[in-house]
Amino acid sequence: MRKIHVLTLALAIPALQACAPTKPPVDLLDAASRSLASARTAGAQEYAAAEYRSAGRRYDLAQSAEARKEYDDAARFARESTADSELATAKTRLARARAEVERLQRENGNLDRDLNEHPSPEAQP
Repeated sequence: MRKIHVLTLALAIPALQACAPTKPPVDLLDAASRSLASARTAGAQEYAAAEYRSAGRRYDLAQSAEARKEYDDAARFARESTADSELATAKTRLARARAEVERLQRENGNLDRDLNEHPSPEAQP
């Protein structure tokens, strides 16, 4: 009979621990907030608007879930917000780099045209 009680207790403790609330995901919410701010600073509203809006919505969901003490959901939404913010920041950097490449290509084309239209005196035969 004693073995049955020990076995029941051994099975019940992990089950009760699984029901216990997890702690608030403060670190994850802070990281999501910082990532969202970085995306905003980078200009993600202009270059990666969809990802930036998604990050903001997920951050709002994370805060709401935390307020309801639904910490697992809050942590999941915070991680998703961080991922969306990082994607928005990366897309913004890529768009800015592409724009800079295009600008430099136009500038080089203008320089080539100027050189062809006005050759230097040393280059003339």
